[in-house]
Amino acid sequence: MVSNVLEIEQAALVKQLKTFKKRYAADPEFKKLRADLPKDWPF
Repeated sequence: MVSNVLEIEQAALVKQLKTFKKRYAADPEFKKLRADLPKDWPF
């Protein structure tokens, strides 16, 4: 799991990912990278 590799708690990782989603929602590069993930990917 990603949280294990980063040596952080899963809850902290989820919080960080949600922050990224809000912070970079309008960023074209974020949109492109996010588009490569499945629609039902957690965030």
